[in-house]
Amino acid sequence: MTSPRSWFSRFSAPLLVVAVSLFFVAHAQAQSGRWTAHTSLRQVQALSVSDEAVWAATSGGVFSFAPGTGEFERYTAVDDLHSVETRAIAYDPRRSVVWIGYQDGVLDRLDVASGAVVSFRDIERAGQFTSRGINRIVVQGDSLLVATAFGLVIFDPVRQEVRDTYSRLGPLPPSTPVNDVVVAPGPDGAAAFWLATGQGMAYASLRTPNLQDPTAWTAERDGLPGPDAEAQAVAALNGRLYVGTIADLYLRTDSGTYAQMFVTGSPVSRLYVSGGRLFGVERFRALVVEPSGVARRLEMGEIQHPVDLILGPQGSLWIGDTEAGLVEAVLPGEATTQLTILRTTYPDGPFEGQFTDLAFDEAGNLWAGGTSGAGRGFYRRDAEGLWTSFTERNYDILLGRNTYTRIFVDGENRAWAGSEGDGLALVERGDNVQVFDHQNSSLLPATGTSDFIIAGGITSDEDGRIWVSTRASARPLHVRDTDGTWTALPPLLGQGLSSTSTAYDRLYIDAFEQIWIIVRDERSLGNTRGLAVLDVGATPTDPTDDVFRFWEQKGGSGQGLPSRTVTSVIEDREGRVWIGTDGGLAYFINTGIVAADPSAQAIWPPWADRTRGTFVLFGLRINDLAVDPANRLWVASNEGAWLLQEVEGGWDLVEHWTTDNAPLFSDEIVSVAVDARTGEVYFATDQGLISYEGDAIAPAQAVQDLFVYPNPVRVQEGAVPDIFIEGLVEETEVRILAPHGGLVARLSARGGRARWDGRDLNQRVVSSGIYLVVAVGQNGEGTAYGKVAVIR
Repeated sequence: MTSPRSWFSRFSAPLLVVAVSLFFVAHAQAQSGRWTAHTSLRQVQALSVSDEAVWAATSGGVFSFAPGTGEFERYTAVDDLHSVETRAIAYDPRRSVVWIGYQDGVLDRLDVASGAVVSFRDIERAGQFTSRGINRIVVQGDSLLVATAFGLVIFDPVRQEVRDTYSRLGPLPPSTPVNDVVVAPGPDGAAAFWLATGQGMAYASLRTPNLQDPTAWTAERDGLPGPDAEAQAVAALNGRLYVGTIADLYLRTDSGTYAQMFVTGSPVSRLYVSGGRLFGVERFRALVVEPSGVARRLEMGEIQHPVDLILGPQGSLWIGDTEAGLVEAVLPGEATTQLTILRTTYPDGPFEGQFTDLAFDEAGNLWAGGTSGAGRGFYRRDAEGLWTSFTERNYDILLGRNTYTRIFVDGENRAWAGSEGDGLALVERGDNVQVFDHQNSSLLPATGTSDFIIAGGITSDEDGRIWVSTRASARPLHVRDTDGTWTALPPLLGQGLSSTSTAYDRLYIDAFEQIWIIVRDERSLGNTRGLAVLDVGATPTDPTDDVFRFWEQKGGSGQGLPSRTVTSVIEDREGRVWIGTDGGLAYFINTGIVAADPSAQAIWPPWADRTRGTFVLFGLRINDLAVDPANRLWVASNEGAWLLQEVEGGWDLVEHWTTDNAPLFSDEIVSVAVDARTGEVYFATDQGLISYEGDAIAPAQAVQDLFVYPNPVRVQEGAVPDIFIEGLVEETEVRILAPHGGLVARLSARGGRARWDGRDLNQRVVSSGIYLVVAVGQNGEGTAYGKVAVIR
């Protein structure tokens, strides 16, 4: 007879239904040291505990919190985790590692001491199963019990391979999801697997020689609620089996039926046993079952969305909440119905982790528009990395207002946020927040509504006027003068636009004060009709002296719009107005009279290297554009991030980052923005925010001593260093000279920073020595000097 202990240390003969061979990979993302994650770690999904810390799996990564010191450790995809959103976690004390599970079936092993991450993809690669998500991880001896979307997987952490997979559980449909697992005595008293599944409970004795035989498993559902009798959690206490279901806590009887305990009418998603008591969470409360079997609910005040709970290293009860993060509470007494909350905490970061629009102010603050959803607001990250969330939770004036998806910073460093239904919000100095709607501005509700104001675009002109567009209101363009006076302007008429063409979206004002307007389809606001450019003449509030052009036809042969679905507009430092569309890139040469020039046409940029094709990114959906201080174009697309620069004969590709060669959370880049002070480039993906330490910063106004770093540079064998040179003027030729005066390397720089890879003119890494850096301004600014020591 095989004992439970020996079962967990043996290796069964039939290896792996999921995959036939071991496959694991340690993440080694390119240049990950120059990437920083800016995810929200507030939305806790699961908890575990080690001797000194509470561990949390969240929608933005993993964190540990040491109650004794109050210190956090963060782990994200930049730190080599497989993905952004984690959903299962378990601390393994035998190996001092943390196991992390994901929606796609990948299993990560995080070494606590070193921070090293190894990813195991056996479950992910089980293509015979439609869904492969990991729901729960339980450390049991020398095995991991992994509850998945298709069954139970036994993973061997010593040999680092899947030992067994059980996806046919008696009479249950093949590949029934398993939500939780516990090892507890079966009806015969011997140790058994108990599985909480999407179709009730299932169990099998560990004495059974072949658990892959469906007949080894018994299914039970009598008494469980709902048409599928779904069981969400399972735990054993004092010889009794408790099951969390979609409607209450249930107790298994000796006859194999399940009796409702009438503790709650809500789903019980997690159960946890400690100190002879059973704890659980439902939608708004915690639960406790005493050793006597008496059960009761525990009120938690403002903590409304608990998903997990666990006993911490210092004896407190810790609750994971999708709103409040990590919650510390006092263990309840036997007569307690109200939990005493000691604190709520989570690592600093934004309240939400996903953004739709990004902009920088002159102080280096990043402003971000949020996503659709009640109370999600908009956000600011200051130059020190601290976040402020402008939500109804923090600002009473925003109560009931939400979905601020557009963001703009004006010339006075004020931030404007445009809402999908609630007009505008303005943040001035001291974080004073004002709101503008139909009651205190010219902004009009969408036709047929009383107060639904869609602020589609925001911009400002050189005189400080704020321009705002609205969608589906009778007057789609609005201007706020410097004295606070608002004026509503009628829609453009002619060139295919009528009085009903009132769905204006994003706005952009170029160097000649022309307003570029993305025009949506008034009959279907989700579609775009084309692009307009407007010259408002000498009197901005008087439409009688306005002139405009409108393009709504798709061009061809290198001219016109690549698509009428325009997504973004931006002007570069050479006066080109770039247009992003869902069919590629184009630009206008900005003569200042584009709005009045009937012959003005967009031009499709050609590749300098025609092996890439004829036109740059032709056919690619472009979501956003940004220009860095070196006048290079950053392109956010559904196929990653692209960096383009002009060279002789066209444009060249400097970088193309995807999830294959960078720690991006997703290939879908929604927005991009560049901090001209630091060169850092921020990418808002559909899975979260990440930034990259770029090599282009705003140029110096005059020649000055150069700042070269790191200095000294220590070069390991076979490595290529990144050496940064800062303090450059607008356009510079940088020469690297050897100690004897010979020319080692030559660089051309636009903007305030250049990067040297430590190679000479023959592309060999230079030898040890002190090198002179000479920067010559190409517009007569003079020459600047610096030095760098290289140690090999």
